[in-house]
Amino acid sequence: MIRAIVIWLLLALPCAAQNLPDWDVNSITDRAGILSGEDARIIDQALIALNEQTGVEGTVVTLTDRGRYGGTDGLEPFATRLFNDWGVGNAERNDGFMVLFLRDDREARIELGAGYPAGYDDTAQRIMDGTMLPAFRDGDYSAGLREGALAVIDQIARPHAQGTTPPRPRLNWFQRNTDKVVEGFLGLVGLLGAFFYGRSWWNVNRCPTCGARGIITEQSPLRVDLGDGSWKLERDRIEKNCPECGWSEITSEPRVQSVVIGSSGEILSRSRNRDHRSHPSRWSGGGGGGGRGGGFGGGSSSGGGASGRW
Repeated sequence: MIRAIVIWLLLALPCAAQNLPDWDVNSITDRAGILSGEDARIIDQALIALNEQTGVEGTVVTLTDRGRYGGTDGLEPFATRLFNDWGVGNAERNDGFMVLFLRDDREARIELGAGYPAGYDDTAQRIMDGTMLPAFRDGDYSAGLREGALAVIDQIARPHAQGTTPPRPRLNWFQRNTDKVVEGFLGLVGLLGAFFYGRSWWNVNRCPTCGARGIITEQSPLRVDLGDGSWKLERDRIEKNCPECGWSEITSEPRVQSVVIGSSGEILSRSRNRDHRSHPSRWSGGGGGGGRGGGFGGGSSSGGGASGRW
């Protein structure tokens, strides 16, 4: 029952439109200008080889900061949102990965697709702590990204593609003390439900009728009953209202993913929503990599991976 409530609340969170960046090429998007030409070539060729040999998609991304892309809610949710917006990885296996570097925020993230067992989170953290962060603290950002990306390929992506059992995950405090926090968790679920259902998202758009700022935008998922007790979420209802003059508008837009929920709240399937904004298919051929077409495969992440700050 708790799991069903949590799933519904997560799906029902208002998905405020974010101005997320588009990728440059599938393998590398170096918006912060961090990578040297040689390191970009090495990463590009390694990711293309990985994709050709195993079908796994990986990407390395550098940005100046996350705040300009709506990432004020934190590194981890921003990385997951960007990963899922791009659809990194195979839609069935969810085996993609993203190495994200934020220059001005001094943060980095290894984001893993939902298909990776939790044991690989520990491997990702060891790569972050032992390989990437020491280089970043020394100011050698390009080398840290190169070695980090190669380590993710060799220690996570390839072993998982070969069916290797990951290391046993370490239990966190919550997992060791679940019985002690159930009551508090249920109370938190109630508060979250009241907060998210009642929250209005303000933006700075002017009213098209009176020109006043402060239009209220409310966004909620549109549930489509499938007739067998299950239901699908693939579009969001968007209602805009001007508190000054009363202007209003109701539209809908496609979600990043289409999700089918069973009668007991379990997720039966999820897939890339084809109506969501599409991206051109492109692979880089950086420095002799040769390039490769095909685009990202519609994969998703549930938030697994590792983070680092310096």
